[in-house]
Amino acid sequence: MMTMCPSCYELYADIWSKPCCRCDTRTISISAELIRAVQLLVTRGFKIHAATCDTDKDSDGDYVTRIDVYFDELYPDGFFAELPPDWEICDYYHMADGGQALERPATVLTCICVHPDDVTGSEESIAYDRLITISNFETWVENKDTDACKSLIILAGCE
Repeated sequence: MMTMCPSCYELYADIWSKPCCRCDTRTISISAELIRAVQLLVTRGFKIHAATCDTDKDSDGDYVTRIDVYFDELYPDGFFAELPPDWEICDYYHMADGGQALERPATVLTCICVHPDDVTGSEESIAYDRLITISNFETWVENKDTDACKSLIILAGCE
């Protein structure tokens, strides 16, 4: 994991909960694979809380990649129409410092990719699956008009 400033895109190698050194903006936790996707979303006016990409073994022994993009706002589902394959929209509650869930939910985009051992046994094929899944998401975001997204966010009251 690393952190990134959503204003100037400065990257920090470790978990850095402090504001960005240059522009005093709160940094966000981000997996290296999702840097470009998050930058595309931020450019379109979305407020990101964190973005993670992890691959682990499940109870069946298959590798499973879970990709999550957590937002700071609850955006209307219509903003995320026609997501790429395997991507879903749902909501979650941020956890406060004391372990309590905050009152209002926020949006999360999530994708779960199963890599069965009999099909994708190697690390290279798992990395390729992850690359394709993230690339499809980036292409989906790129096809969203930047000014239109910013306008819709303002009109929805999510700024």
